[in-house]
Amino acid sequence: MKKEMIIGSTVVGMALAGYGAWCMYKKYCPECADHMEKDMKKMKKNVEKSIENMM
Repeated sequence: MKKEMIIGSTVVGMALAGYGAWCMYKKYCPECADHMEKDMKKMKKNVEKSIENMM
């Protein structure tokens, strides 16, 4: 039980740290963040298309 709590809290802590880093990046370079978000959406669509084509 104790091991699961440590792992869970570590995952939550890393997620919060990642979100905080993204917010700081977005604050200091909004143009770069917008460009990165668009690229991520394109990549997501490409991956979805490739998965559909495989099936």
